[in-house]
Amino acid sequence: MMKKFWIYLSLVPIITSCSQTAPDILVACEENNVGNCVVKWETLPSIPGKVKVYASTNPDEISEDTPIAITDISSGYLTIVTNNPLMRYYFLIDFNGKYRYKVAARNLNIGGIQNFRDLGGYRVRNDNKIVRWGMLYRSADIDNMDEEAIHALHNLGIRTIIDLRDKREIRDRSHVEKEFKVVNFPIKEDEIDNLLHKVQQKEMICDTVSRLVEQSNRNMVQQNMATYRKIFNVLLNPKNYPAIIHCSSGESRTGIVSALILSALDVNDDEIMEDYCLSNKYFNVTEYSKFAYDLPAQYQEAVTTIFSARQDFLDAAFDQIRQMYGDVDNYLQKGVGLSKSKIHRLRSLLLIDN
Repeated sequence: MMKKFWIYLSLVPIITSCSQTAPDILVACEENNVGNCVVKWETLPSIPGKVKVYASTNPDEISEDTPIAITDISSGYLTIVTNNPLMRYYFLIDFNGKYRYKVAARNLNIGGIQNFRDLGGYRVRNDNKIVRWGMLYRSADIDNMDEEAIHALHNLGIRTIIDLRDKREIRDRSHVEKEFKVVNFPIKEDEIDNLLHKVQQKEMICDTVSRLVEQSNRNMVQQNMATYRKIFNVLLNPKNYPAIIHCSSGESRTGIVSALILSALDVNDDEIMEDYCLSNKYFNVTEYSKFAYDLPAQYQEAVTTIFSARQDFLDAAFDQIRQMYGDVDNYLQKGVGLSKSKIHRLRSLLLIDN
Protein backbone atom coordinates (compact mmCIF):
# COMPACT_ATOMS: atom_id res chain seq x y z
CA MET A 1 0.00 0.00 0.00
CA MET A 2 1.24 3.45 -0.80
CA LYS A 3 2.67 5.42 2.09
CA LYS A 4 1.01 8.72 2.93
CA PHE A 5 2.35 11.69 0.99
CA TRP A 6 2.61 15.30 2.13
CA ILE A 7 2.99 17.83 -0.65
CA TYR A 8 4.69 21.22 -0.37
CA LEU A 9 4.31 23.47 -3.40
CA SER A 10 6.28 26.57 -4.35
CA LEU A 11 4.83 28.62 -7.17
CA VAL A 12 6.93 30.53 -9.71
CA PRO A 13 4.72 32.39 -12.24
CA ILE A 14 5.64 31.93 -15.90
CA ILE A 15 4.12 33.98 -18.75
CA THR A 16 1.80 31.72 -20.75
CA SER A 17 1.67 31.47 -24.52
CA CYS A 18 -1.27 31.32 -26.92
CA SER A 19 0.65 29.15 -29.38
CA GLN A 20 -1.03 25.91 -30.50
CA THR A 21 2.31 24.24 -31.23
CA ALA A 22 2.99 21.14 -29.15
CA PRO A 23 5.35 22.28 -26.38
CA ASP A 24 8.75 20.92 -25.56
CA ILE A 25 8.55 19.66 -21.98
CA LEU A 26 11.53 18.84 -19.82
CA VAL A 27 10.90 16.92 -16.59
CA ALA A 28 13.52 16.09 -13.97
CA CYS A 29 13.49 14.50 -10.55
CA GLU A 30 16.16 14.50 -7.87
CA GLU A 31 16.36 13.01 -4.39
CA ASN A 32 17.50 15.43 -1.72
CA ASN A 33 19.64 14.56 1.28
CA VAL A 34 16.69 13.51 3.46
CA GLY A 35 15.11 11.16 0.94
CA ASN A 36 12.45 13.47 -0.50
CA CYS A 37 11.94 13.93 -4.24
CA VAL A 38 11.95 17.28 -6.01
CA VAL A 39 10.15 17.13 -9.37
CA LYS A 40 10.81 20.01 -11.75
CA TRP A 41 9.46 20.80 -15.20
CA GLU A 42 9.81 23.41 -17.88
CA THR A 43 7.65 23.93 -20.95
CA LEU A 44 8.60 25.83 -24.09
CA PRO A 45 6.47 27.72 -24.88
CA SER A 46 4.77 28.16 -21.52
CA ILE A 47 1.32 26.56 -21.37
CA PRO A 48 -1.62 27.04 -19.00
CA GLY A 49 -3.32 24.18 -17.20
CA LYS A 50 -2.74 21.60 -14.52
CA VAL A 51 -0.10 19.03 -13.65
CA LYS A 52 -1.25 15.79 -12.03
CA VAL A 53 1.28 13.56 -10.31
CA TYR A 54 0.76 9.85 -9.70
CA ALA A 55 3.17 7.64 -7.76
CA SER A 56 4.02 4.00 -7.18
CA THR A 57 6.80 1.84 -5.79
CA ASN A 58 6.57 -0.19 -9.03
CA PRO A 59 7.79 1.71 -12.12
CA ASP A 60 5.74 -0.49 -14.46
CA GLU A 61 2.48 -0.15 -12.52
CA ILE A 62 1.63 3.45 -11.66
CA SER A 63 -2.08 3.68 -10.87
CA GLU A 64 -3.90 6.73 -12.19
CA ASP A 65 -6.87 6.37 -9.86
CA THR A 66 -5.86 9.13 -7.48
CA PRO A 67 -3.14 11.75 -8.03
CA ILE A 68 -0.88 12.49 -5.09
CA ALA A 69 -0.65 16.12 -6.21
CA ILE A 70 -2.34 18.57 -8.56
CA THR A 71 -0.93 22.00 -9.25
CA ASP A 72 -0.65 24.62 -11.96
CA ILE A 73 1.83 23.95 -14.74
CA SER A 74 3.19 27.41 -14.03
CA SER A 75 4.34 26.21 -10.59
CA GLY A 76 7.49 24.78 -12.19
CA TYR A 77 8.27 22.27 -9.44
CA LEU A 78 7.04 20.51 -6.34
CA THR A 79 8.64 18.64 -3.47
CA ILE A 80 7.24 15.25 -2.55
CA VAL A 81 7.87 14.24 1.04
CA THR A 82 7.23 10.70 2.28
CA ASN A 83 7.38 9.22 5.73
CA ASN A 84 9.52 6.32 4.51
CA PRO A 85 12.63 7.62 2.70
CA LEU A 86 13.95 4.06 2.32
CA MET A 87 11.24 3.29 -0.25
CA ARG A 88 11.78 4.10 -3.92
CA TYR A 89 9.01 5.97 -5.69
CA TYR A 90 8.34 6.42 -9.41
CA PHE A 91 6.13 9.17 -10.79
CA LEU A 92 3.83 9.67 -13.75
CA ILE A 93 3.58 13.38 -14.58
CA ASP A 94 0.45 14.32 -16.55
CA PHE A 95 0.19 17.74 -18.23
CA ASN A 96 -3.45 18.62 -19.03
CA GLY A 97 -4.20 14.97 -19.77
CA LYS A 98 -2.22 15.33 -23.03
CA TYR A 99 1.47 14.93 -22.28
CA ARG A 100 2.71 12.22 -19.92
CA TYR A 101 6.17 11.44 -18.56
CA LYS A 102 7.49 8.74 -16.25
CA VAL A 103 10.25 10.00 -13.97
CA ALA A 104 12.13 9.03 -10.83
CA ALA A 105 15.09 10.38 -8.94
CA ARG A 106 18.25 9.64 -10.89
CA ASN A 107 20.37 9.68 -7.73
CA LEU A 108 19.73 7.67 -4.58
CA ASN A 109 21.24 8.60 -1.24
CA ILE A 110 22.27 5.28 0.32
CA GLY A 111 24.62 5.31 3.29
CA GLY A 112 28.12 4.09 2.57
CA ILE A 113 27.69 4.14 -1.23
CA GLN A 114 28.81 7.03 -3.40
CA ASN A 115 27.68 7.84 -6.91
CA PHE A 116 24.64 5.56 -6.75
CA ARG A 117 22.15 6.24 -9.51
CA ASP A 118 19.56 4.72 -11.80
CA LEU A 119 20.25 4.25 -15.52
CA GLY A 120 16.53 4.47 -16.28
CA GLY A 121 14.62 7.23 -18.03
CA TYR A 122 17.00 7.94 -20.89
CA ARG A 123 15.40 8.28 -24.32
CA VAL A 124 16.26 6.19 -27.37
CA ARG A 125 16.87 7.73 -30.77
CA ASN A 126 14.19 6.51 -33.12
CA ASP A 127 11.32 5.33 -30.97
CA ASN A 128 9.04 6.64 -28.26
CA LYS A 129 10.78 4.50 -25.66
CA ILE A 130 12.90 5.09 -22.59
CA VAL A 131 15.20 2.91 -20.50
CA ARG A 132 13.16 1.22 -17.77
CA TRP A 133 13.50 2.72 -14.34
CA GLY A 134 14.50 0.50 -11.44
CA MET A 135 16.25 -2.19 -13.46
CA LEU A 136 19.90 -1.18 -13.72
CA TYR A 137 21.93 0.95 -11.30
CA ARG A 138 25.54 2.14 -11.25
CA SER A 139 27.70 3.17 -8.31
CA ALA A 140 31.08 3.40 -6.64
CA ASP A 141 32.19 0.51 -4.42
CA ILE A 142 29.70 -0.98 -1.98
CA ASP A 143 32.04 -2.58 0.57
CA ASN A 144 31.18 0.04 3.20
CA MET A 145 27.45 -0.73 3.27
CA ASP A 146 25.84 -1.08 6.68
CA GLU A 147 22.65 -2.98 7.54
CA GLU A 148 20.46 0.00 6.67
CA ALA A 149 22.06 0.27 3.22
CA ILE A 150 21.59 -3.46 2.63
CA HIS A 151 17.94 -3.03 3.59
CA ALA A 152 17.66 -0.15 1.10
CA LEU A 153 19.04 -2.35 -1.69
CA HIS A 154 16.56 -5.08 -0.79
CA ASN A 155 13.80 -2.48 -1.05
CA LEU A 156 15.03 -1.80 -4.59
CA GLY A 157 14.74 -5.52 -5.31
CA ILE A 158 18.45 -5.86 -6.15
CA ARG A 159 19.38 -9.39 -7.19
CA THR A 160 22.78 -9.07 -8.85
CA ILE A 161 25.87 -6.97 -8.23
CA ILE A 162 28.43 -6.77 -11.04
CA ASP A 163 31.80 -5.82 -9.56
CA LEU A 164 34.36 -4.47 -12.06
CA ARG A 165 37.22 -4.17 -9.56
CA ASP A 166 40.41 -6.17 -9.56
CA LYS A 167 40.74 -8.57 -6.62
CA ARG A 168 43.44 -6.47 -4.98
CA GLU A 169 40.96 -3.56 -4.74
CA ILE A 170 38.33 -5.62 -2.95
CA ARG A 171 38.19 -5.48 0.81
CA ASP A 172 35.76 -7.56 2.87
CA ARG A 173 32.51 -7.95 0.93
CA SER A 174 31.34 -11.13 2.65
CA HIS A 175 28.36 -9.25 4.13
CA VAL A 176 27.36 -8.28 0.57
CA GLU A 177 27.78 -11.80 -0.82
CA LYS A 178 25.47 -13.17 1.89
CA GLU A 179 22.66 -10.94 0.67
CA PHE A 180 23.09 -10.70 -3.11
CA LYS A 181 24.47 -12.56 -6.09
CA VAL A 182 27.90 -11.02 -6.75
CA VAL A 183 29.76 -11.59 -10.02
CA ASN A 184 33.26 -10.23 -10.48
CA PHE A 185 34.48 -9.19 -13.93
CA PRO A 186 37.78 -7.37 -13.27
CA ILE A 187 38.71 -4.50 -15.54
CA LYS A 188 42.24 -3.47 -14.67
CA GLU A 189 43.37 0.13 -14.70
CA ASP A 190 47.11 -0.34 -14.42
CA GLU A 191 47.79 2.97 -16.16
CA ILE A 192 45.66 4.84 -13.63
CA ASP A 193 47.26 2.99 -10.72
CA ASN A 194 50.72 3.88 -12.01
CA LEU A 195 49.61 7.45 -12.58
CA LEU A 196 48.30 7.78 -9.03
CA HIS A 197 51.52 6.33 -7.66
CA LYS A 198 53.59 8.86 -9.60
CA VAL A 199 51.38 11.71 -8.44
CA GLN A 200 51.76 10.61 -4.82
CA GLN A 201 55.54 10.44 -5.28
CA LYS A 202 55.52 13.82 -7.04
CA GLU A 203 57.08 12.24 -10.10
CA MET A 204 54.42 13.35 -12.56
CA ILE A 205 54.23 16.39 -14.80
CA CYS A 206 50.67 17.38 -13.98
CA ASP A 207 49.97 18.90 -17.38
CA THR A 208 50.06 15.41 -18.91
CA VAL A 209 47.43 13.85 -16.61
CA SER A 210 44.41 14.47 -18.86
CA ARG A 211 46.19 12.97 -21.86
CA LEU A 212 47.17 9.88 -19.87
CA VAL A 213 43.61 9.34 -18.61
CA GLU A 214 42.37 9.57 -22.19
CA GLN A 215 44.93 6.95 -23.22
CA SER A 216 43.84 4.72 -20.35
CA ASN A 217 40.26 4.86 -21.63
CA ARG A 218 41.41 4.06 -25.14
CA ASN A 219 43.26 1.02 -23.81
CA MET A 220 40.25 0.00 -21.75
CA VAL A 221 37.88 -0.39 -24.69
CA GLN A 222 40.62 -2.09 -26.71
CA GLN A 223 41.65 -4.65 -24.10
CA ASN A 224 38.39 -5.61 -22.37
CA MET A 225 36.02 -6.70 -25.11
CA ALA A 226 35.86 -10.27 -23.73
CA THR A 227 35.01 -8.89 -20.29
CA TYR A 228 32.31 -6.67 -21.74
CA ARG A 229 30.84 -9.76 -23.43
CA LYS A 230 30.55 -11.46 -20.02
CA ILE A 231 28.83 -8.41 -18.55
CA PHE A 232 26.29 -8.32 -21.36
CA ASN A 233 25.64 -12.05 -20.94
CA VAL A 234 24.64 -11.37 -17.32
CA LEU A 235 22.39 -8.53 -18.45
CA LEU A 236 20.69 -10.74 -21.03
CA ASN A 237 19.27 -12.95 -18.27
CA PRO A 238 16.03 -11.49 -16.89
CA LYS A 239 16.55 -13.39 -13.62
CA ASN A 240 19.51 -11.13 -12.79
CA TYR A 241 17.46 -7.93 -12.49
CA PRO A 242 17.45 -5.47 -10.84
CA ALA A 243 21.24 -5.20 -10.96
CA ILE A 244 24.05 -2.87 -9.92
CA ILE A 245 27.28 -2.28 -11.83
CA HIS A 246 30.13 -0.75 -9.86
CA CYS A 247 33.88 -0.23 -9.57
CA SER A 248 35.84 1.72 -6.95
CA SER A 249 34.74 5.24 -7.82
CA GLY A 250 31.94 4.53 -10.29
CA GLU A 251 33.17 7.06 -12.84
CA SER A 252 35.77 5.38 -15.05
CA ARG A 253 35.24 1.66 -15.63
CA THR A 254 31.59 1.83 -14.62
CA GLY A 255 31.19 4.98 -16.73
CA ILE A 256 32.43 3.30 -19.89
CA VAL A 257 30.43 0.11 -19.29
CA SER A 258 27.30 2.19 -18.69
CA ALA A 259 27.97 4.16 -21.88
CA LEU A 260 28.27 0.92 -23.86
CA ILE A 261 25.03 -0.41 -22.40
CA LEU A 262 23.17 2.79 -23.22
CA SER A 263 24.68 2.70 -26.72
CA ALA A 264 23.41 -0.86 -27.20
CA LEU A 265 19.97 0.41 -26.19
CA ASP A 266 20.27 3.19 -28.82
CA VAL A 267 20.11 6.03 -26.30
CA ASN A 268 20.84 9.52 -27.62
CA ASP A 269 24.52 10.50 -27.61
CA ASP A 270 23.85 13.63 -25.57
CA GLU A 271 22.14 11.63 -22.84
CA ILE A 272 24.95 9.05 -22.78
CA MET A 273 27.41 11.88 -22.20
CA GLU A 274 25.11 13.45 -19.63
CA ASP A 275 25.02 10.21 -17.66
CA TYR A 276 28.80 9.85 -17.83
CA CYS A 277 29.43 13.38 -16.55
CA LEU A 278 26.99 13.05 -13.63
CA SER A 279 29.78 11.37 -11.67
CA ASN A 280 31.24 14.85 -11.25
CA LYS A 281 28.13 15.71 -9.24
CA TYR A 282 27.60 12.52 -7.26
CA PHE A 283 31.14 11.30 -6.54
CA ASN A 284 32.94 13.10 -3.73
CA VAL A 285 36.56 13.15 -4.92
CA THR A 286 37.71 14.95 -1.77
CA GLU A 287 36.32 12.25 0.49
CA TYR A 288 37.74 9.45 -1.66
CA SER A 289 41.23 10.93 -2.05
CA LYS A 290 42.17 11.98 1.49
CA PHE A 291 45.66 10.65 0.78
CA ALA A 292 46.24 13.75 -1.38
CA TYR A 293 45.63 16.29 1.41
CA ASP A 294 49.33 16.76 2.11
CA LEU A 295 50.34 17.07 -1.54
CA PRO A 296 51.06 20.42 -3.21
CA ALA A 297 48.09 22.06 -4.94
CA GLN A 298 49.12 21.01 -8.46
CA TYR A 299 49.19 17.34 -7.42
CA GLN A 300 45.85 17.61 -5.65
CA GLU A 301 44.48 19.01 -8.90
CA ALA A 302 46.00 16.07 -10.76
CA VAL A 303 44.21 13.63 -8.44
CA THR A 304 40.93 15.47 -9.02
CA THR A 305 41.48 15.17 -12.78
CA ILE A 306 42.10 11.41 -12.51
CA PHE A 307 38.79 10.91 -10.69
CA SER A 308 36.79 13.25 -12.91
CA ALA A 309 34.34 12.24 -15.62
CA ARG A 310 35.24 14.70 -18.36
CA GLN A 311 33.68 14.72 -21.78
CA ASP A 312 37.10 14.36 -23.40
CA PHE A 313 37.70 11.13 -21.45
CA LEU A 314 34.61 9.38 -22.82
CA ASP A 315 35.20 10.90 -26.26
CA ALA A 316 38.65 9.26 -26.27
CA ALA A 317 37.14 5.83 -25.60
CA PHE A 318 34.56 6.21 -28.35
CA ASP A 319 37.15 7.61 -30.76
CA GLN A 320 39.23 4.47 -30.20
CA ILE A 321 36.13 2.34 -30.84
CA ARG A 322 35.53 4.15 -34.15
CA GLN A 323 39.17 3.73 -35.15
CA MET A 324 38.95 -0.02 -34.58
CA TYR A 325 35.43 -0.82 -35.86
CA GLY A 326 34.04 2.25 -37.62
CA ASP A 327 31.20 2.84 -35.15
CA VAL A 328 29.87 1.66 -31.80
CA ASP A 329 27.35 -0.76 -33.33
CA ASN A 330 30.10 -2.68 -35.14
CA TYR A 331 32.23 -2.67 -32.00
CA LEU A 332 29.41 -4.17 -29.95
CA GLN A 333 28.53 -6.77 -32.58
CA LYS A 334 31.94 -7.77 -33.96
CA GLY A 335 34.25 -6.89 -31.08
CA VAL A 336 32.15 -7.59 -28.01
CA GLY A 337 30.06 -10.32 -29.64
CA LEU A 338 26.66 -8.79 -29.03
CA SER A 339 24.65 -10.14 -31.98
CA LYS A 340 21.59 -8.38 -33.36
CA SER A 341 19.36 -10.94 -31.68
CA LYS A 342 21.06 -10.30 -28.34
CA ILE A 343 20.70 -6.55 -28.79
CA HIS A 344 17.00 -7.07 -29.52
CA ARG A 345 16.67 -9.20 -26.36
CA LEU A 346 18.49 -6.59 -24.27
CA ARG A 347 16.18 -3.87 -25.56
CA SER A 348 13.11 -5.95 -24.82
CA LEU A 349 14.30 -6.27 -21.22
CA LEU A 350 15.41 -2.68 -20.61
CA LEU A 351 13.21 -0.46 -22.81
CA ILE A 352 9.62 0.55 -22.22
CA ASP A 353 7.15 2.90 -23.91
CA ASN A 354 7.36 6.43 -22.58
